[in-house]
This record gives sequence, C-alpha cells and structure tokens, in this order.
Amino acid sequence: MEVARLAGVSAGTVSRVLNGRADARISIETQERVKATARDAGYVVNRLATSLRTHRTGVFGAIVGSLSGHYQPHLTSRLQAVAQRRGVELLVAQAKADAGEVAGQLNLFQDDFFDGVIMVSDLPGHEALCEHLDRMGKAHVTLCGGLTGPKPAVLADDWIGMRMLLDHLIALKHHRIDYVYRVSRLALSDRRSIFRQMVSESAGEIKGDVLSFERADIDREVFRRILTAPSTRPTALICGSDGLAIEVVALLRELGLKIPDDISVVGYDNVPDTAYWSPPLTTVAQPTDSLCEASLDLLLELTNLSADARTSMRPMRLIPPELVIRASSDFPSLQHIPPA
Repeated sequence: MEVARLAGVSAGTVSRVLNGRADARISIETQERVKATARDAGYVVNRLATSLRTHRTGVFGAIVGSLSGHYQPHLTSRLQAVAQRRGVELLVAQAKADAGEVAGQLNLFQDDFFDGVIMVSDLPGHEALCEHLDRMGKAHVTLCGGLTGPKPAVLADDWIGMRMLLDHLIALKHHRIDYVYRVSRLALSDRRSIFRQMVSESAGEIKGDVLSFERADIDREVFRRILTAPSTRPTALICGSDGLAIEVVALLRELGLKIPDDISVVGYDNVPDTAYWSPPLTTVAQPTDSLCEASLDLLLELTNLSADARTSMRPMRLIPPELVIRASSDFPSLQHIPPA
C-alpha cells in the first residue's frame, strides 16, 4: 500500500489509523504522520467499503444538551477537533426539549451507519436514554454529565475541583462560603452534594449554605435578601458553573456590591473569555481536551466489544481539573472578618 510505504509503517497500522481503530500501541506522532501522508497522497477512506468489510463505519453521533450558553458549545467544538485528529467522523445534534423527543433523535443514531453515540452533558431523561441504547445494542458514552446511575462516562473529578476552590478561599481567610447552583443542571447538583459534605467535614472551619439561583423573579428576590442581610451574607460564593457566575456577578452589581472588595466570586469550568471578564474569574479549569480524548477513546473501545460485554461494563473515567486563580477572589474586607 502506497501510504504505508511513504509513512514507513505497516499496512495494518495505516488501516487502523485511517479507519478510526488506532489504540495506545500506535503513538499520536505515528497517527499524525499516517494521516498527513494519506492527505498528501490524496487518499480518501471509502466508508461504505469499510463498513461492508468490518461492520464499522468510523462515524459517530453526539447529542449535546444545548449549543447556546458558555460551556457546552466549547466542549462540543473540542470534541469535534478530537474526532478529526482520531480520523473519525462526528455528527452533532442539539437535544430536543423533552425526553420523548430526545429518544426520537436517538433512533437516527441507532442506525448501523453510526458506530456509537456520545451524550454531551445531561439530557432530558438521561438514565432512560442510556438504558434504551443498551437495549438497542448501541455503544454510548456520557461526557461531563452527572454522577447519577451506572453508565459509561468520562467526567472531571469534581471532588478535586471543589477541594481546590475551598482550600483557595480558606487560605484567603474566608469562613462564610456559600455554594450557588441551579436545580435544572444535574452536574451542578453533584457539586452541591460535594460542597455540603466538605463543609460538614470541616469541623466548623467553614460555615456555608447552598443557594438556588433560578431565573424566576421570586427566586432572585430570596437570593437578594440573603446577600443583603448582615447575618446571612457570605464573604465568598462558589458558583456551580462559569455561566451561572456571570449571572450572579450581574445581580451583585445591581445590589451595589463590588467584586472582590465586598464579596469574592469563583466559578467552575474555565470557559473561554473568563480571563477577560471584569473582574477576571477565578475558576476550576475542566481539562476539556483530555475529557474529549478520553470519551472518544472509551467509545472506540466499547464499539469493539459485543453488546452483552458492553452492558456488563460501566467504566467511569475521572480526569483531574486545575485551579485558575484570577482577580475575582481576594481576602474578605474588614467588615466581614469575624472577631477573634
């Protein structure tokens, strides 16, 4: 085979790389060399011929909860980039509004043309969708969804992320720290549970509560009262996502509070542009590329197993995040420091 000769590798290596079946035995450098050689030689994979021979097409589907907002579009674009580097096709659909409609979308991805499905973040009726795909014998992986239920998944390790945020704020002498979440986001609820447990285990070092920040006026009014009452006002807020943090910052400014002079605010995800917000946001950086690579690699592994073997396995891979310290967190002002 001409591509194998030019790249200096075996024909089998070329076949695995160009058909999306490369594993850890083939280095990234070798994969890139094979792909570059194939491009230069004008070689194009015939997916129809490949599928007839291998029962694999190298085409995968992805359903994303939303293509608007902050984090999910960024995550999806990085997933597309990883698929391109792996030499496979990834077709993306935005989830419908309810579980029944999402299940209908999955009918498309159950077609033999698709080797497997990645579900990006939580979808309506997520657990039922995973069970549905299992019954249909279709490989699937959840990327950055909640921890509920056994399912093949790749997640950032939120225990590490929350620990880093709390340690950072404690080092700044914050002791009254609240966590802000939104009920509709399952991942934010998982982080809420982790926060609660860490506060409980702090032996009184941290005083903290959880605050629901919904879009309804009545919910925001409750939030306003908590932040304006001296007895309940925290010195720092941990927001369950960067998208939520920007909404919280806007409301704090409406209340005349300065960040971080009056109250520190930290987020979670490190979405693009958080370094350019005013003030730049302290946050936990999800290792986006590592998450996308691990999820696609796991899906490729699962597609090579029988349906029975897949349903008996529920691998969950956790990727450690990193703390990014910026100007939105600082020592609490003197008026908030409790007497010795």
